[in-house]
Amino acid sequence: MGHHHGPLKFIASPLKHVEHSEKEEQTPLGGSDQSLNKTNTDTEVLPFQNNDGELHDTPAFHRHEEATTSELFYDLFFVANLTTFTSLLEINDHKSLSAYIGFFCVLWFTWYQVSLYDVRFSTDSIFERACKALHFGTMVGFAVMGPQWKPGEETNDYSTFKAFSLILMVSRLVLVVQYGSTLYFTRNYRSARLPLLLVMGSYTVAAILYGALTAAFPKGDDYTTSNVYIAWYIISIAETLLTTAVSCRWRVISFKGTHLIERLSLLTLIILGEGIIVVCKAISKIVKNYYIFTASVVGQIIAAVLIIYFLYMLYFDRLRDTHFGTIKQQIWAFLHFPLHITLVLVLEGVSNFVVWRQAVQGLQTVLGDLSLDFSATYDTSDEFISQVNSTAWNDVFDYVPKGIDFTDAVNDVNSALVEVANTWNDTSEEAINAGVNALNDIIFALANTVLESLSIEAPKSKIKNGVKPSQEDQTAKLFGVFSLVFIYFFVTAGLTLIIMGILAWLSEKPKKLGDYVRSSANFVVGLGLCLLSLMSLTEAQGNFAFSSWVLPTLCLSLFLVVVVNHIRFGKASGH
Repeated sequence: MGHHHGPLKFIASPLKHVEHSEKEEQTPLGGSDQSLNKTNTDTEVLPFQNNDGELHDTPAFHRHEEATTSELFYDLFFVANLTTFTSLLEINDHKSLSAYIGFFCVLWFTWYQVSLYDVRFSTDSIFERACKALHFGTMVGFAVMGPQWKPGEETNDYSTFKAFSLILMVSRLVLVVQYGSTLYFTRNYRSARLPLLLVMGSYTVAAILYGALTAAFPKGDDYTTSNVYIAWYIISIAETLLTTAVSCRWRVISFKGTHLIERLSLLTLIILGEGIIVVCKAISKIVKNYYIFTASVVGQIIAAVLIIYFLYMLYFDRLRDTHFGTIKQQIWAFLHFPLHITLVLVLEGVSNFVVWRQAVQGLQTVLGDLSLDFSATYDTSDEFISQVNSTAWNDVFDYVPKGIDFTDAVNDVNSALVEVANTWNDTSEEAINAGVNALNDIIFALANTVLESLSIEAPKSKIKNGVKPSQEDQTAKLFGVFSLVFIYFFVTAGLTLIIMGILAWLSEKPKKLGDYVRSSANFVVGLGLCLLSLMSLTEAQGNFAFSSWVLPTLCLSLFLVVVVNHIRFGKASGH
């Protein structure tokens, strides 16, 4: 699609032999050697590309050597959804993390189902373009659902969830119709009937289930929680496994000769591009606050860029664009789901650590300028108040970007300073405690403003019985966010390396010494990165997470694996 010349047919056959038959009618009996050689070349390069398909009961399908423009256009809808959703959902607790993974699961498998059809049977016709338009509409449905994606939370309105389930139902019904058109054109081939009917059956059942789920969501005005959405994940994975199993069992609709490898590698490239966008947004947050880039922050940015570059090299340097076995290729394709979700989370973690490094430096500047040793530094309360005001405005309030309301923080600081002035010369235990609490209020207000100005926020605490959560609770939640990101960052970084090693291992044949060493390096370094997350169980996590070594640690680990991937191991390496 996109390279069509001449009028479009209403519906076009996915079979190759139709074109061949037309050419045979137009070619004289004593055709040139050049045309014969072209036919022979096509037969060698593409599977089942022969003119006697009826004799062997094997249909010869069109095979595109590269992705069509319509497929690439469809990918743009995928990345637009991913970018929008990533910017909307702040991963700051376990619920938001699971919600992010869940949304990505449904989005990725919907994209994957359409791509499985496109790489095998898609043609350019009015019918196919209409179907593609409906798939675009499905992606728009994801964009509508994204801002309201809060599964597992209490709500009294499940209309959006019900509508989304209907959108998923329609997307699968469109696939049923598309596979049905393929079945129509291959109806004379017995070998193709059963697998196509099985695939159509699986999507029909999935569509029915998606539609039925609309009735399963709660009704009424009462606030309730519902776990019905989990069925979306189960159905998506089940239908993909069934479609994959059918194409492994019946090779007539396998992916041999298709550009499936290119489709998935392009999506990997798009996800890495999404990571670049996220990192650039993190840098823009720092710029908006008028912070001067220190050596530490610049080092984080350099490490972030190198991490994305090394991930790119680790994936594409060992990518094989040739067919390497029907079943292996199917496993290779399916493993891209965990790879892509780990990649997305790693890159999200990279952007967080860039911003957090600047936040830590901002907090260190505030605490450094705000001397907390009263007896040694301040003779009068006026000196202390002057120093606090100077620090608050020069280090914090003057640099808050537009659009962020910090009036509450200013009021908290002023109220605390009044309390300090009232208790300055009072040596009673009650006055000392009041002064200490006022000082804590000042530090919390300034620190919270620094973090909010960089879009670092803890999960919203609910007000119970009219009582706001204490500073201790809010601080604990904020450190919980740090801990959560620290854990999933290193776990997903390690899993990304391990999965990339498995993908390369599946595609390499025959296995050589270098392949064993390279895959072992992926596994060992990947496992080591996963184990770093265990630091969250010790006090060492705080020192490491707030240091400037988090991103450089991952950067150096990936660089080590890149180096191993390019070392030659004797004559048998072949790389």
